[in-house]
Amino acid sequence: MRNVMKYLGIVSVSLACAGPLFAMGVQPFAGVSVVQQNVVTVKGQVVDEKGEPVIGANVIVEGTTNGMITDLDGNFSLQCPVGSTLKASYIGYLTRTVKVSGAMNALKIVLKEDAETLEEVVVVGYGTMKKSDLTGSITSVNAEEMMKRNPVNLGQGLQGAAAGVSVIRSSGAPDGGFSIRIRGVATVNGSSDPLYVVDGVQVGTSIDFLNPNDVESIEILKDASATAIYGTRGANGVIMITTKSGSKGKAKVDFSANYSLQFNSNKIDVADADLFAKAVRESCRNGSVMTNLAFGEEYIGKLNNIDWQDEMSRTALQQNYNLSASGGTEATQANLSVGYLNNEGVVIESYFKRLTARANITHKVKDFIHVGLNLNYTHAQHHFSGNMRSYAQAIPTMDYVENGTFYSMPIVLPDGSWGHYKQESDGDINKGADNLVAAAKTRTDQISKWDRLVASAFLQLDIAKGLTFKAIGSYNYSTSGYDGYTPYNPRTFGSKDRKDSYSINQNQNSEIALESFVNYDWSNDHHRVSAMAGFSVSDTDGVWLNTSASDFPADNIRQISLTNDPSSKTTNGGRDLKTRYQSYFGRLTYSLNDRYILTATVRRDGSSNFGSGNRYGTFPSASLAWRLSEENFIKNLNLFSNLKIRAGWGQTGNAGSATSLSVPQLSSLNCMYYMMIGGSMTNGAGIAQQKEIDTNLKWETNEQTNIGLDMAFMNNELSFSVDYFIRNSKDLLIYRQIRPSTGFTTVYTNAGHIRNKGFEISAAWNKSFGDWNVGVRVNGSTLKNEAVEVGDPIFYKNNSSGGTQDGDDWDNHSITQNGYAVGSYYGWKVAGIFQNQQEIDALNAQSPTGKYQDGDTAPGDFKYIDLNGDGQITDEDRTVIGNGFPTLSYGLNLTASYKNFDFSMNMYGVAGMDIYSYSAARLTSMYGPDGGYQNVLAEYVKNAWTLENPNGKYPRITKGDHNKNHRASDAFIKKGDYLKISNIQVGYTFPKNLIKHAKMENVRVFVSADNILTLSSYNKWGDPEVGSNRVLLTGFDGGRYPFPLSISFGASVQF
Repeated sequence: MRNVMKYLGIVSVSLACAGPLFAMGVQPFAGVSVVQQNVVTVKGQVVDEKGEPVIGANVIVEGTTNGMITDLDGNFSLQCPVGSTLKASYIGYLTRTVKVSGAMNALKIVLKEDAETLEEVVVVGYGTMKKSDLTGSITSVNAEEMMKRNPVNLGQGLQGAAAGVSVIRSSGAPDGGFSIRIRGVATVNGSSDPLYVVDGVQVGTSIDFLNPNDVESIEILKDASATAIYGTRGANGVIMITTKSGSKGKAKVDFSANYSLQFNSNKIDVADADLFAKAVRESCRNGSVMTNLAFGEEYIGKLNNIDWQDEMSRTALQQNYNLSASGGTEATQANLSVGYLNNEGVVIESYFKRLTARANITHKVKDFIHVGLNLNYTHAQHHFSGNMRSYAQAIPTMDYVENGTFYSMPIVLPDGSWGHYKQESDGDINKGADNLVAAAKTRTDQISKWDRLVASAFLQLDIAKGLTFKAIGSYNYSTSGYDGYTPYNPRTFGSKDRKDSYSINQNQNSEIALESFVNYDWSNDHHRVSAMAGFSVSDTDGVWLNTSASDFPADNIRQISLTNDPSSKTTNGGRDLKTRYQSYFGRLTYSLNDRYILTATVRRDGSSNFGSGNRYGTFPSASLAWRLSEENFIKNLNLFSNLKIRAGWGQTGNAGSATSLSVPQLSSLNCMYYMMIGGSMTNGAGIAQQKEIDTNLKWETNEQTNIGLDMAFMNNELSFSVDYFIRNSKDLLIYRQIRPSTGFTTVYTNAGHIRNKGFEISAAWNKSFGDWNVGVRVNGSTLKNEAVEVGDPIFYKNNSSGGTQDGDDWDNHSITQNGYAVGSYYGWKVAGIFQNQQEIDALNAQSPTGKYQDGDTAPGDFKYIDLNGDGQITDEDRTVIGNGFPTLSYGLNLTASYKNFDFSMNMYGVAGMDIYSYSAARLTSMYGPDGGYQNVLAEYVKNAWTLENPNGKYPRITKGDHNKNHRASDAFIKKGDYLKISNIQVGYTFPKNLIKHAKMENVRVFVSADNILTLSSYNKWGDPEVGSNRVLLTGFDGGRYPFPLSISFGASVQF
């Protein structure tokens, strides 16, 4: 677009040389009546933000007709009265004003692109539209501003960038991913991730393979009127990405290098060795047994303290390099790029490496025939992740007493061998405790790798005026695998039962797709019509295999068959059912006088996942827009640059996890069992139905209504957008209980209904003051999620919040039931802490079993609430105790530039969110792996209930959990509100006259900081940014790899 403007500028300059200026009614060198002694000469240049000259810009003395347009180098020269104001303007840029204080010979006026201009073109499904014609809810993300966040993946760049788009980092690991959700969740058994479309190719719900440096533009399609064109794959929203392409003209080469130092800034304040020993002594007062006498009072001040969080952390270096070349002729244009990322990771022995390569090539065979090729290849590997909460809970000393002798145990002994914990009488070393550093250093070859290839080619025929045909063929291939050997060192690793092991797994997935569509555009003075119709077909296939074994005759053996223990061998593998999608789609847009706009779409999708009677689903949408700012009664107000009302309705589909569940399947596993003489159960040979099948299984349906208002003022310097949406997800694919007489207990069927609704608001302000350019962008959104009808409650039963040491009490800690949010927290309510035995005895006396609470309840234990009033605490007293959906999410972006300096800052946060803190439960429990001890929060030791401190805020300290104080309860529901300053960057662009002799077009250097500050009451338990790709675990925190603080230095050069 910038090149087009330059050509228009050249034309306007030529016309100006032949006669009077037509732009703004300005006539060259036309004078006004001024006092001559106050007139001075002002010479200068008008440039854009990249320092490129703006050809044909209007420069005028405000309030007069004295002005001119800039020449081919952007230069101008005017006679101006002192005290007057110069105004510079150009189509697509914000107007700048400069006060004339005296003669100036080298004034530089920088024009900033008008990001809100109504003529901006945005990418939509199977085409583009002018922003002024949009009738749906679509948010554009400025890729140039995004790159100032210094992102290494797309999720990092999108955080806080768009209203209604939740982007939560799931881990601080070098390869850590993001959970991205648009307007809540729409299913309970499938994915809630959006669809990504890159250069017109649907690449699925993962975008990790894409280098952010290759991105040209991003559009986020949020409501059904915008996403229905993608039918079943657009149920969770669509993120459209356009990568950089070549352009006509001489070749340009861009190189950037970025170096980051990363620090672990998320340490948890746990007990040191002496405070831990004090906690052990207190636990012994409450019935525990001290197996290591080094924790006795006689060794106070003598213990060797080990801060495992420090020992497992390091200052890490991240290196990021990108090289690209672009250019082309009239017929052929190309953009080629490579990128390399090497992130060491702040946890020792962890790392992530990624290599990307991309090629975008287009060629004009004839004036009416265009072809193109897009290739993207990514190779990545990572090693070791880690959980900082588990490091924090390692016992802070390995010192021990054995046979009356005190042994001081450092991490590395003087002879170079590894230090270790005390060996217990049954052969275990402190019931499974590890020297964590030794474990990390000796497990250096557990590597995960993945490769991704996305290739596409297109053919475009310009058949007639306004009529084009385009066909896109694509191949999307990914493979991932793990190859890991775990050695065994009996003096390093805890359990005597541990043996060396080796495992390997491999996954391969591929998709071949073909899409073809026709576009037709027609217009006259009052009417504009755009129509599109198309067809697509795709085939997917997947293969997986994993195998493992343990107990090998020597170290580092990587051959499963050589195991000493054949029974340890496990091999699983299979091929997913091949899936085919076949679709027909179309869109019609009509505009009357550029004021009244109608858009309608329809898509009919077919999938082999469903039975023959329900394979196809039809998903329509319709939306309207009224541009009131084009009405005379609004124009006459001279208030609005833009005023538009939007309303839309539409449906999309979702297959959930329906793969093969509508097709009857047979298996030899579910065959007949019968009783033999003597009472033993034996199975007979044969094949039986594997599970009950609902042959009427069909698509989930997402129905969404959206109402929006867009406003802009002061020549688009200030803009607002407000949207209200309500999204009903019906016919959800869920399991329902059935009669036992069928031989099965459940059936997968269409029986659920979820609703998401909320408001979204975004605002932007851009203003120029002399050499200053200032920009502010803010967005916010509310969300209410509710399970309207799901039948029987749905539980999450995998104990996946980080593992459990407390039995089944952590099972079923997530519930989805009518009237509550999906994946609500489920557990008991706490009424306080028992202060004396009399309280306990009084409640026991009223219980039908003689015990109010199970276990050996004692003073200092939690007192749970008997919700059903039966006199005892049972599973029936559990209830919903919170949920992980924030009421409010928001983001803020600040930008500023002064001459050659630029500044940006990004913040984001949430409010009204609960966190189910498994970390809080573990950090207030000394009950560790295999029944041994583990470290706890320092605050817990200092503020636990004791006889001397009956007002303690935490329950009594015990090694065991006789009262199950750490069961799922509202004691561990924490406020999850937070505000993060995620990035601050300062940059400097060198003047062209300093670099042109080195044949460089542009040089910019910058320094930035990431993950700078988190304001939250949750910080003592960990980072409050809790993400999960599992819908039913939204807001659960089991501890993660720490989010590092990063300080970066970088430079970019264009030749």
